Amino acid sequence: MKSVCKWSVSYLPVLMIALAFLIAFSPLVLTQSTVGSFEIDGNVVDSPSGEPIDWSLDAAGNIPNPALPNRTDYVDGSGQGDTIFGLGSKELQPGGWTCVTGSAPGKSDILKGSVAFRSIGSKRFMYVDFFRSGTGGDAHMDYEFSQSREPNPACPDVPKRTQGDVVITFDTDTGGKVIQVRAFSWVGNATSGTFTELAIGSKGLLWDAAVNIPNAIPGVSDGAFGEAVINLTDSPINLQCPEFAYMKTRSSTAITSDLKDRTAVQTVSFRDHPELANASGSAFGIFVSTLGTSQTIASVSSSQHGVGSNRNEDRLLSVAVPPTDGSIARGDVLFVSSDSTITNAPAQATDNGVSEVANLNLLNGTITADAVRAEAKTLASGAASSFSSTGSTFKNLKVNGVPVNNVIPNTRIDLPSSLFGNGSFVILYEREGSTVTPAPGQTQGGTYAANLRVNMIHVFATDIQPRVAGKQSAEIIVADAVAASDFPQTELCDVPPNQRVSGHAFVASADTVPSLVPTTVGFVDIPPNGGFDHQDLDSANIPGAVSAGASSSESSGSLAPTSSTASSFAQASGVCLLSSPSGCGISATVVKSQSNSAANASGASSNANGTQLVGLVVLGTPVSGTPPPNTVLELPGIGFVILNEQFCDNQGTLAASCADGSILGHAGLTVRAIRLDVTAPNNPLGLQTGEVIVAEAHSDAFFR
Repeated sequence: MKSVCKWSVSYLPVLMIALAFLIAFSPLVLTQSTVGSFEIDGNVVDSPSGEPIDWSLDAAGNIPNPALPNRTDYVDGSGQGDTIFGLGSKELQPGGWTCVTGSAPGKSDILKGSVAFRSIGSKRFMYVDFFRSGTGGDAHMDYEFSQSREPNPACPDVPKRTQGDVVITFDTDTGGKVIQVRAFSWVGNATSGTFTELAIGSKGLLWDAAVNIPNAIPGVSDGAFGEAVINLTDSPINLQCPEFAYMKTRSSTAITSDLKDRTAVQTVSFRDHPELANASGSAFGIFVSTLGTSQTIASVSSSQHGVGSNRNEDRLLSVAVPPTDGSIARGDVLFVSSDSTITNAPAQATDNGVSEVANLNLLNGTITADAVRAEAKTLASGAASSFSSTGSTFKNLKVNGVPVNNVIPNTRIDLPSSLFGNGSFVILYEREGSTVTPAPGQTQGGTYAANLRVNMIHVFATDIQPRVAGKQSAEIIVADAVAASDFPQTELCDVPPNQRVSGHAFVASADTVPSLVPTTVGFVDIPPNGGFDHQDLDSANIPGAVSAGASSSESSGSLAPTSSTASSFAQASGVCLLSSPSGCGISATVVKSQSNSAANASGASSNANGTQLVGLVVLGTPVSGTPPPNTVLELPGIGFVILNEQFCDNQGTLAASCADGSILGHAGLTVRAIRLDVTAPNNPLGLQTGEVIVAEAHSDAFFR
């Protein structure tokens, strides 16, 4: 035992020296902070890269981390020309502050610093840092956030204080071994007042901080750098949208102490980032894949990253696609273009693809058209995304020798199996689009995106040479346009509302037994993020059901920061239903259905303003003016007709403007100018039983 004790005693000084060496030269922060996914480690470099992040991509802090796009940097002078507070300027007496030039004590001399905000999911965090010139004492740093734009009369270089202004303080004691981060709210006026301290919880839970002891930043002394993070969402700091901020120093930890140095005031901005946006698209005239070969005629593409524009186009006067010398596909004047643009004002990314083919002839005249045009448009901003195929159209389209006009998206028509094999068909106005939005409640870091592809004619033939052994399949696409846009979410001060819209309209539809083709004409609609869709028709005709002259339909909607709005209308002239040799049983000079919906924080509502029926005659009896909603007239031996039909979404009532439906914050309305129901199978006009609708418009809006 003696020998053991002697050994321990003899080595004790050595162990104590080693322990002292370890304490003296070990970092004060042994593990990185988990608050705000930030490296609170006393340096500026993001290492390892990725989450958690840090201020810069290099050790010296010269390359700002792009993960903090709304960071505000401060640079301050030093020495006799520095902007400082005059003697006697005390924190609680802003009416007695003076703004002078001179030199601040080294420990209070700000060289530079930063303030940044970031959201992770629905949590919002603030990050601050500072560099000071001297380390001969403790640091006492303020970050003051001001609501007022007006200058302090006593010290015009800084804003005047107003009730509720917030100050974040960073104080060190005993050479940085103890760090205290606090938050204060101003209670008073521009002249005097006091601070109420806001309890921001425990270090490592709702906030964390560190200084550079030992230093790992090139050219910076131990203790000259400090950084902190604060969870703004779970702390009582009411600092959602600060407008102005500046840094200043105090003489001691006490919030009542004298003020020393100050930086210039900066605007704290929450802005859009078009430099991170993207737009891309493409278009081609004709694609044919058959008999072992594939060929694309007149193809272009474009793309843009960041602010700027990129456009490409191509034009051909005529084309006959081999290998069958045009028997599969012929066309004249092929024109294609693709345009990708990103702008600062307005801050948005747009893409527009166009493909036009004239005098089209497919499969030896099975499908013909004087003109085919595809247009795909997408738009994305920091608050919304949408797509539109407005401009896509056919002129004098015929399939199997039958005119097909006013095609709704994704119309399928079978092709003769004797000519092209069993299961062959064509899809007209093939449209596939989608939008992407940030997650509900997300305030930063999300993306708004829109994608759209339009193929005006898409043929699938299982055997284009049925008399030749084997299956000679073919795929043909005419007038293809593709557009895509994405834009980073605008950094928001508050959690964004849950909102959406929808809308559609059509000129006429028929649902009869047996069914009629086409069943709907002039159909337009918008996605949940809003957008615009419109059609103009020279005429609207569903044989055996309804005919009309010049007609139009439109649907539009938008999501704004404080509201959701949508509106749709359908209009037709020269309307004729219940046609017979003696005339039209129901006729109208003009009918128009319109549905308008809006929702905001106060509530939601819908109305039919703009709806009208002009020159309406039912079974020889004129109907004066626009009938009241849901006017029902019996048609003896035929069925009945409903004029100005209106009904709300989700069991809402018209008396409450559709606001009393089962979904809070939502209102929606459908308006139909004329709805004809033929219920008698053996009616004197020989009409098929079923339902015919003229001019339907729907809109709805949701905001919560």
